[in-house]
Amino acid sequence: EDVHLNCVPEVTSSSFTIVNEAGGDGQGRGLLLFNGQTVLLFNGQTVCDDYFSDNSATAICGLMGYSGFDSWSYGQLYDIQANLQIGLDNVACSSGSWDSCTFRTLENCGHSEDVHLNCVPEVTASSFTIVNEAGGDGQGRGLLLFNGQTVCDDSFSDNSATAICGLMGYSGFQSWTY
Repeated sequence: EDVHLNCVPEVTSSSFTIVNEAGGDGQGRGLLLFNGQTVLLFNGQTVCDDYFSDNSATAICGLMGYSGFDSWSYGQLYDIQANLQIGLDNVACSSGSWDSCTFRTLENCGHSEDVHLNCVPEVTASSFTIVNEAGGDGQGRGLLLFNGQTVCDDSFSDNSATAICGLMGYSGFQSWTY
């Protein structure tokens, strides 16, 4: 009697990646793949939505280094999905930590159940800069940029200004305009 063994893979931050419609880096938004950086090089596999929840999305985005997620959905939205195997199923998480999750590598899904996940990047002090009219260091006064792009004033408030200035190491803000 020969032993047949099916081990569960160790899940690490590099186990998951998110690709765009063409199979390239989705930069945190798109089709969630398990075990692979790109579709063509590592034969990434899709993740089924069975038992998938907001906790699952939070746990996976956190494992990938993101601060959270803003949405997730399921379905066969990309042509590339048909060429992939489904590698992970029944991802059930009791909290937003990967340590609370259980899953199966055997699946009973179709690609209409593939997870699409939109992770939110972690906001750090280095995410924000303030530049002067010449584009140099504004030393706390000037145009607010987030990851090198301007910030829209929609819903921006005194609370926003206080939080951002605090994150950047200032004690508060004097004023803000748009």
